[in-house]
Amino acid sequence: MEAAFGNDSPRSRMVRRLVLAFSGLLLLAMILGLVSLYRIAVSLDQRELEQSQFHANAALAQLHKAERAYLWTHASWQAAYDHLARPADRQWAFDEGNVGATLYSDDGYAGVFVLDDQGTLYAIVQGRLTDLGFDHFSPEGHRILQQARQAMAQKQPASGYVMFAGQPAVFTSAVIRPPGLADSLAKHHSVMVFIRLIEADLLSQMGKTAGLTDLAIAASDNAADDMGHLRLQGVPYRLTWRMDQPGSDLLQTVFTPLAVALLIILALMVLLARYAMRTSADIDRSYHQLAISKRALEASEARFKAVAEAASDWIWETDAQQHLIYLSPRFTELTGHDAELWLNQPICTLFDCETGHVETWLHSLGASESTGTLRCHYLDKAGQRRECRIAARAIIEHKICKGFRGTCTDITDEVAAHARIQHLSQHDALTGLPNRNKLFRFLEDSAKVSRAVLMLDLDNFKPINDSLGHPAGDAVLMEVATRLGQMTRSSDLVARLGGDEFVIVLIAPGTRDELDRFCARLIDTLKQPMAVEHHKVQIGASLGVVISDDYPGGPSDLIRYADVALYGAKQSGKNTWRYFSTQMSAALLEKRVLEQELREGIPRGELRLHFQPRFKVDGVTIASAEALVRWQHPRLGLLMPDEFVGLAEESDVIVLLGNWVLQEACKEAGAWPLDVLVSVNMSPAQFSRSDVVRDVAEALRTTGLPAHRLELEITENVMLNDVEGALQTMNALKELGVRLNMDDFGTGYSSLGYLRTYPFDSIKIDRRFVQSLGKSSSDRSVVQAIISLGNAMGMTVTAEGVETAEQLALLSDDQCHEVQGYWLSRPVDNQALISLMASAATHTPD
Repeated sequence: MEAAFGNDSPRSRMVRRLVLAFSGLLLLAMILGLVSLYRIAVSLDQRELEQSQFHANAALAQLHKAERAYLWTHASWQAAYDHLARPADRQWAFDEGNVGATLYSDDGYAGVFVLDDQGTLYAIVQGRLTDLGFDHFSPEGHRILQQARQAMAQKQPASGYVMFAGQPAVFTSAVIRPPGLADSLAKHHSVMVFIRLIEADLLSQMGKTAGLTDLAIAASDNAADDMGHLRLQGVPYRLTWRMDQPGSDLLQTVFTPLAVALLIILALMVLLARYAMRTSADIDRSYHQLAISKRALEASEARFKAVAEAASDWIWETDAQQHLIYLSPRFTELTGHDAELWLNQPICTLFDCETGHVETWLHSLGASESTGTLRCHYLDKAGQRRECRIAARAIIEHKICKGFRGTCTDITDEVAAHARIQHLSQHDALTGLPNRNKLFRFLEDSAKVSRAVLMLDLDNFKPINDSLGHPAGDAVLMEVATRLGQMTRSSDLVARLGGDEFVIVLIAPGTRDELDRFCARLIDTLKQPMAVEHHKVQIGASLGVVISDDYPGGPSDLIRYADVALYGAKQSGKNTWRYFSTQMSAALLEKRVLEQELREGIPRGELRLHFQPRFKVDGVTIASAEALVRWQHPRLGLLMPDEFVGLAEESDVIVLLGNWVLQEACKEAGAWPLDVLVSVNMSPAQFSRSDVVRDVAEALRTTGLPAHRLELEITENVMLNDVEGALQTMNALKELGVRLNMDDFGTGYSSLGYLRTYPFDSIKIDRRFVQSLGKSSSDRSVVQAIISLGNAMGMTVTAEGVETAEQLALLSDDQCHEVQGYWLSRPVDNQALISLMASAATHTPD
């Protein structure tokens, strides 16, 4: 050692002591590093095992979920309940193929059994009917029987693992029962059992789904220690897979270099004294690095300042007492205030929040050390109210809150657009009167008081439109809205249903004589001449009246009664009014006849399907086609949807109609020359009267159409009555792989809320907004807001009702994704659509 360090001078002794001390510390650090490395390696291997077990569990859970769902379609079946009691009807089950060989050939089930307490009623093994009982293949029939009956309490199947013919298998079992029948009313409790062997093909598919390599089955005592494994409950087997061991690999990779490095470091310790005198140079280099770091910090501060000045938001900071100590330059640009005048002022004097106190909110952030946002408002220098969203985080040093720092985003335009959309969702775009949505809500809210509902239809209105044009017709409608508003009280409601139809709801209408006088004044007021575009025009009005005290009912009933009465008034010569009475129910009888004819006409093949293409915003590329149903009535001729769909929605005929459209649209779309979407409208009545998830799955299965090519158009009326049920149904539809489109966006109660809650892929802007493009700047602002909202949420936005080149050009400028309307294509039959697609495919631009 003396030779290594030179003579024993005071400096040498000092260097020697330093080297020994440093070497000891370095050795200790190396030992601690090796221990930490080993613990990290063990942790990595354990984490890899846990993650792979999680994916394996998820794959098994998905398998069980799919198996239970498929069995449930056979067990919860009235026909199965009728035919699979003791003795089982083999003719129905096997020969007719209801529960037959296709369960093996198409679905891969090695065994299908029906059991009860006395044994096996019905058995299929490897697709062949057999007289051998379930116990011949597996001794656990009693356990499966009991599990199925226990699961019946939750109205769901049971599933698990079982040894079947010497092989591990997945079983699913459920009590055979009719849909909707209470368990206590069932006459027998036969149990249906499906057996699927856990074979290589199934394991390969599961491995791809879960991202696991070499997924296999091994006996519990034969599973290798270096393989990932998961015990299968109930059978002496484990699910195994090849598992990466990043920790072990890390040790093997790092150990040798570490050993070499340790030897080198020890050798360098001997040389350290020789180079000790060079320490001063190292210190100089350290000072140099410190200077570089200081310059880097200054550059970072400069970048922060540049970002703060260029950002669309402004940045603020307060001290612990919530007094402002910093405002970025953008504050003055956006608010007009002098930042210096606001420094040292409490932040609560700048921001105001209607739902709470800013200082309380900031205090809560300091206590939880979390980040939060709050919607507030402030007054700019001109005194204008500006809506904003502030984000803040506490400045914590040594566990003490030193202040708060955050940003402020101006959302005034966003709030205004939202308010405009909400207003238009409940008001008529032309007259500003309440629309059908607000009318129904008003009738529901006033159900406890006496009301008179007047359905009003203008007489001689169509000639004005034909002779003077639609602008003149619009002016007449706005004048009618003004006159109706002048004749009613603040407690009453005037609504426009569309076209020249209006509804007046009178609260506490008084006696029949008083109501007669009101109707006479109303007709007389509307008959007064109107000045329209330098012309004097005159219209009349017919009224249908129903009094809720005489004929109580819901909003739909009252509107229907008033409509029947209006029909009677028109038959009486117009410019008069009629009250609803039971004698007028002949019209309702005609509806019932039409309903029965529709019910019988669907299986007779009287329905026709047309398609209206939907284009990319270039107006050339076909993106999808919307299915539209027609009824070739043998007596009335070709009927459009608005003449019979509403009638079908009043009964279960809507289920027959909806399923026919769904099946036919999927079948025809499968033969199209382009792989575009087919879009099918779903009636709200279907959701309440049918299992739409089952219906859609059946249509996709029978037609073979890929799920990603089917889009379901849903209006928000689906969500009004059963929010939770609708959400569950839509999530289940998304699991099938289909797309969901919110139809008529912007016309409902709270479309924005539904977009946030429900799993929609796209939205369709209602045609009323599109038709005003080029005429109304406010409606274009709404359209632009909806397009921006769709882009922000990653949704496809479609504008329907495009009828002019100007509308198409404006939508293209606003970057709408897709368009639909008569300007591009009217609805056509399937053969014409195929020709259109073939032409588009051959003329696609380079």
